[in-house]
Amino acid sequence: MKKVFIIVLMFVSILSAHSQVKERDNLLGGSIGLWSAGNEPVFGVSFESFVAEFESGAIGIGGLFRYHGYNENYNNGDSRAYNFSSLGFQSNYNFNKIGDGKFVPYLGLTLGYNNVSNTYTNVNRNGTIVQQDNSYNSGTWIWGQVGARYFFSSRVAGSFRVGIGNNDFYPLELGIDFKL
Repeated sequence: MKKVFIIVLMFVSILSAHSQVKERDNLLGGSIGLWSAGNEPVFGVSFESFVAEFESGAIGIGGLFRYHGYNENYNNGDSRAYNFSSLGFQSNYNFNKIGDGKFVPYLGLTLGYNNVSNTYTNVNRNGTIVQQDNSYNSGTWIWGQVGARYFFSSRVAGSFRVGIGNNDFYPLELGIDFKL
């Protein structure tokens, strides 16, 4: 009988959990990510507006921007500087009625454009050449993402995100989101 009471109590607490994100809420945040290319951080800004709320969660739509730059140095002294700027649209389903509502995992999809530029510096000729490297190209990308937020207060959350898609860009990101 004690086990049944505990199970019922847990079920009631899950159903009555306070949701941290709901329809008409907006989140704005910054992130820093790790990417295997270049050993330099990826800097990001994300915005999400919650447009619909359901019993188990809320749908958010918004945008994101990411910037990453790094240099490759070659044995002959030449170098190449890469710059990646990505702008995208995201849509996420946030599971916001878990436990006490502070932990909010989400699944989403992002569609965007990645602008890649690079500059080759030839030390023997003392010149800088704007020359495209075919290993990275500008273009549209789509990826799936999974992440979670933990609300430290009703207005501030720590965030974690990882994504995978058709772009050679799979950062692991940590950030902070603010409810506007």
